[in-house]
Amino acid sequence: MDTYVTGSTIRLLRETKGLTQAELAGKLAVSAKTISKWETAKGLPDISLLEPLAAALGVSVLELMQGEPVVNRNRAANLLRSKLYVCPICGNVLHATGQAVVSCCGITLPALDIADADPADEHHQLTVERVEDELFVTLHHPMEKDHFISFIAYLTGDKLQLVKLYPEGEASCRFPLRGAGVLYFYCNRHSLMKAPDFRTATRRTAPQKIHLREPDEGDREQVMAYREEFLAIGSRMDGTSALDKYDDFDAWLAAIRNLKSPETTPAGLVPATEYLALDEHEHLVGMTNLRHYLNDYLLTYGGHIGYSVRPSERQNSYATQMLRLTLEKAKERGIAKVRICCDHYNVASAKTIRANGGVLEDEAYDSLDGTLTQRYWIENR
Repeated sequence: MDTYVTGSTIRLLRETKGLTQAELAGKLAVSAKTISKWETAKGLPDISLLEPLAAALGVSVLELMQGEPVVNRNRAANLLRSKLYVCPICGNVLHATGQAVVSCCGITLPALDIADADPADEHHQLTVERVEDELFVTLHHPMEKDHFISFIAYLTGDKLQLVKLYPEGEASCRFPLRGAGVLYFYCNRHSLMKAPDFRTATRRTAPQKIHLREPDEGDREQVMAYREEFLAIGSRMDGTSALDKYDDFDAWLAAIRNLKSPETTPAGLVPATEYLALDEHEHLVGMTNLRHYLNDYLLTYGGHIGYSVRPSERQNSYATQMLRLTLEKAKERGIAKVRICCDHYNVASAKTIRANGGVLEDEAYDSLDGTLTQRYWIENR
C-alpha cells in the first residue's frame, strides 16, 4: 500500500456529497470532532472504517485512497510538545519529542499533538487509583476488534511512559508514580484523548457488604444479565465456570453442579464450587470460583481461585471482599496455602491479591494464550 486516504480527500468528497461533518459522523458511529480531525490532518480513519467511509461518500475504496502527501513542518524538540503517531493499518505507535516525518506500512502518518487532545467524554471514562508509588488506571471502554483503546500514556516533565493495549484484552495498566503528570489514551475510533486530573479525581462511596452463596434456579435472570453485561464490552468472565460459552442458564447450572463432585467432573478439569457474590439487596455484583485442588496447569497458571466483578460495579472494592470470602471457603476445605494468578497487566486484580496477603512468587508466560501471568501464594491458615 503506497497511499492512504487524506483529510483533503475526505473533505472534498464529503462536500461533493452534500454532507455535513455531523451527518458523515452519524453514518460511521464516530463524533463530528473525529471527522474534523481527519480533515485537518490531525488523525487518520482506522483501516476498519475505510469501507464504510467510502460507502458513505459514494466512492470506491480505491478512489478514497487517492490523497495528498502530509507536509512536514519541523519545530524545536520539547517533551511537552510531544507528538504521537498511530498507524491505522498495523496499530504501531511511535513517539517524537517534536515535529517529525514518520511513515509506517508505506504511508506517512499525521502527528497527534498532545496539546490538541480532546478531554475524555462520557463514553471514555476511566478510574485512577494511587496505591503507594503506583498509579492503577482502568478505562471503562469496549475492547472489541473494531472498537478499542490502543494505548494509555503517562506524560511527566521528563518522561513519556506508554502501555500498548490490544482488542479483547483488558483496558487497564499501571505506571510508577513520578510526580505531576498527565494521562492520555487513544481510541481507534475517536483518536487521542486527555484524562481528567487524577489528583482531583473523586472516589466512590464505601461499598456494601457482600456474601457468597451457590447459584440456584432462582438466579436465572441475574446471572444471564451479568453475562450480557460482560459480552457487551468484550470483557473476560474469569471465575464464572465458562458462563460466556452458555446461552442456556439451565445447561450452565447443570455443568457447575457436576463440577462439585470428583465423580461427575469432566476429564481434564478439577472439582470446583461456583459462588455468586451478592450485596445486601441480593444484587449480583460478582462471581468467584474455588477449585478444590490443583492440577499441573492450575498450579502453573490458573490457581485455586478465579473471580470477576460486574462491569457496572467495578472500582467499589468488591473484588477484595470477594477474594477474602472465597479464602474463608478455601479454609473450610482445608486449603492452607492458596495459589492465585492474574495477568501481568490486570492491575486491579494484582492489587486485590496483595490486599489479601498475596506474595508474588514469579511471572511466567501462559502456555495456552501467551499472556504474562503473575503467580502468587496466600497463606490461609
